[in-house]
Amino acid sequence: MNLDLTFEYIVLSIALGAIFGLENEYRMQKGVRIFMGFRTSIFIALLGNLFALFYEVFNSSTIIIAGFAVMIAFSSAIYFEKSAKTKDPGATTYISSMILFLSGMLVGIGYYQYAIVIVILITAISFYKREFLYFINSIKKSEMIAAINLLIISFVILPLLPNTYMGPYNFFNPFQFWLLVALVGTVFFIQYMILRISKSGLLISTVIGSLITGTTITFALISLGNRFKKLGKAVVYNVIVAANIPMVLIQALLIIYIVTLSDKIVYYMLPITAVSVISLLAIYLIGKKEINKKAERPDNPFPLVKTLEFAAVFFLVLSISRIVAVVAPNLLIVDMFLSALANIVGAAFALGTLFLGHEISASYTAMLLGISVFAAIIEKGFIGLIAKDKSTRRGIFGYSMVVGLLLLITMFLQYHGI
Repeated sequence: MNLDLTFEYIVLSIALGAIFGLENEYRMQKGVRIFMGFRTSIFIALLGNLFALFYEVFNSSTIIIAGFAVMIAFSSAIYFEKSAKTKDPGATTYISSMILFLSGMLVGIGYYQYAIVIVILITAISFYKREFLYFINSIKKSEMIAAINLLIISFVILPLLPNTYMGPYNFFNPFQFWLLVALVGTVFFIQYMILRISKSGLLISTVIGSLITGTTITFALISLGNRFKKLGKAVVYNVIVAANIPMVLIQALLIIYIVTLSDKIVYYMLPITAVSVISLLAIYLIGKKEINKKAERPDNPFPLVKTLEFAAVFFLVLSISRIVAVVAPNLLIVDMFLSALANIVGAAFALGTLFLGHEISASYTAMLLGISVFAAIIEKGFIGLIAKDKSTRRGIFGYSMVVGLLLLITMFLQYHGI
């Protein structure tokens, strides 16, 4: 037995008991009746550590069983005394004492990492009890339904679907399609909840929404600008600075690297990345006073129809790219341009899949990804033409075309060795 290590485990058990006990003492000072204060918490954690030490010495599982039996009797006595005095049948103290005892035992047998995490979590849960209750009481029925539906889609339906390719050219995979549905729905839900909690401005709404698709957010911003003319300039700069240049580039680079883990592709993308960043900074400096306006959260936390539409677009892009790569690989550049008009994420994912299959090289993948970024950026410019306000139309279209042209020139110089 390592005595130095045993001593360290005892000290750590005392520290963990003190952390939990300190939180209880704080709440007791605020008038909350708790029957497990600072010293009791330390004793419980030490008791768990002591039984773990006996287990190490005698190497008998009976010690562990006896430890839990002692702790159950002790916790039950605390629970019945608390219930009798407070007339509150809640079992929080009972359960907390058992968890604290288990944490001390985990430290004693060497699993101190788990014990630290457990104690910190139960301390936080106890401290933020009122905040949790307030948050639960503020949940709307539509939000609860959305959360349950998302859980069913992600953890009930998804595992049941076969992860196999089927159909002509193996274009359809039920599991992959439904995984996209779950991912898109999750981002929609997160966007709703952040805006509900933070009540922040238009910029954060645009950034979060653009994680799904900048195209849809661009439509939404322009619709907002058509209803409220005073938001015209804010719409222009949010489309360009948040929904267009950075998100298109971030999505393209992030997806291609996650899929391929290739530094070469990212290296080949450095020139157009530099041009995009410089353009973004210039536009941001021009419109930073207008970019952040107050925004309302979406009406629906989990729009199922819209989620299915986005997932279908994603999957269609992947399927078409797979078929084109097999049937007519010389048309891949056209396919990527058209795919990026639908969604840059789908195009980048498809390119990463083709690269992993050794169907295209790193430099060609980067070039096609650059074409996809160009298409996704100028797309926002043409969408901007539906704006009612003339300055909004000119701003979105003009900025998008200028940046797109700069990217094309950069790619031409790069791939022609100039």
